[in-house]
Amino acid sequence: MSTHHPGASAPESEPSRTPVRVLTPAQVAGVTVFPLVGASLALGGMPVDDILTLLAGCGAIGAGTIAAAGGGRLLLTALAAAAVRAAAGAEPHGK
Repeated sequence: MSTHHPGASAPESEPSRTPVRVLTPAQVAGVTVFPLVGASLALGGMPVDDILTLLAGCGAIGAGTIAAAGGGRLLLTALAAAAVRAAAGAEPHGK
């Protein structure tokens, strides 16, 4: 038995999908530059612990800047509190 109906209308096309957002240069730089900086510092002899601390601090500053620019006071407050707690628990490496 055939499912073809000559007088039937064509089936409706699929609903349009949400358009894909193009990545901004800042997003691309954040994803590519951090590993490159970390790798170059590691090759230069810096301890991995220090590299991770440095890059985490840079990431926190970037997130705080974006939160402040976007009006995210609650997020900014949480980031500041986390930074203060982390700094209070950190010991200098020279001991």
